[in-house]
Amino acid sequence: MKKYFIKYSFEFVVIIFGILISLFLEQRRQNFIEIERKNNTIKQLISVIDADLNQINTFIDLQSLSLKSSNVISKNLNNNYFMKEDSIMYHLSSIGRGLKSFFPQQGIFNQMVSSDLIKMIDSDPLKTKLFKLYNEDLVRHDVHTKEYDKYFLEFNYNLSINFFLVDDWEVSGKDPIKILSYKFNKKYYKSNKMYGDIIELKSSIIEYIQELNMLKDSFLSLKNLCLNELE
Repeated sequence: MKKYFIKYSFEFVVIIFGILISLFLEQRRQNFIEIERKNNTIKQLISVIDADLNQINTFIDLQSLSLKSSNVISKNLNNNYFMKEDSIMYHLSSIGRGLKSFFPQQGIFNQMVSSDLIKMIDSDPLKTKLFKLYNEDLVRHDVHTKEYDKYFLEFNYNLSINFFLVDDWEVSGKDPIKILSYKFNKKYYKSNKMYGDIIELKSSIIEYIQELNMLKDSFLSLKNLCLNELE
């Protein structure tokens, strides 16, 4: 009897041990799958961040060109320099192009939140940075963008009705601005309205460039935290 008890007890222990090992291995497998999911999502996020950084850099360059044009027009209005009409219209169009705005990609972040993958991130600074950037900084940026664009849309509309300006913009290229046709309105160009618009738009462009640079720093910091999470 004692012999059978020891035998069956041993078999029972072996079975339980085998079940525990199976459960342990299955849990490890599931953890590995979840970690792989998290890492793949973070890699996708890094790819999206790189795309957003390229977009930010492009818009910083575009806004910088618009700022240069606003300085040229401002200087011409202040000092009554005799610029050619073609040059004036080119720079006015360049200022109006400042309405192009940065639109971030938020799909991967939303996916991480909805799937609870964000809970698997080990780095607390990364989690904090993710929520701050996508739930605060970019929301505030969107509000500011709408405010800036309101000025630029009105400015472009005034160029259309006062100069009959028809132009074409490209993001890149040797000649990104093409003036297709216009009818120069000297009175409107020298008006207080034009002078006030240039002051307001120049200020908006400077503020927007500063904001884009801050976002650029935030995205770079987030990218570094993502890379550290993968190591």
